[in-house]
Amino acid sequence: MRIRQTSVFMERALERFKEITELFNEAGINIRAHSLVGHSSTPYKILRMIVDDTDQAVSVLKNRGLSVKTDEVLAVEVDDRTGGLYRILDVLEKEGLELKYTYAAVHCVSTKAAMIFKFEDLDHAARVLAEHRIVLFAAEEL
Repeated sequence: MRIRQTSVFMERALERFKEITELFNEAGINIRAHSLVGHSSTPYKILRMIVDDTDQAVSVLKNRGLSVKTDEVLAVEVDDRTGGLYRILDVLEKEGLELKYTYAAVHCVSTKAAMIFKFEDLDHAARVLAEHRIVLFAAEEL
């Protein structure tokens, strides 16, 4: 199941992130997962988010003049135990998939975690994961 991710390119990470959370608070948008990354040699950062209303989030961010992009990712259920993540990565590597990035998300089930994975070929990755009985989440399940 593909999930739409919203990415914002920005400088002044703390100031912008606070601004975005304020805008989302006012608009009633919930951030369900996020990752803020950048390289120490540049002031630019990328904020990736899974939100409960992607279209509204994009509209709010663009209206504020921010540089916004949407993309599709997979949310994968990971057993919260030793080797849980290893099992998934082992399956993906054996199938020749190349991971672009990943980040963790909160999930409502206490014995599982959710991780966001980005691949060049999401359909192939989703098929491989399903074949190995690895659960994918829909956006509303995060």
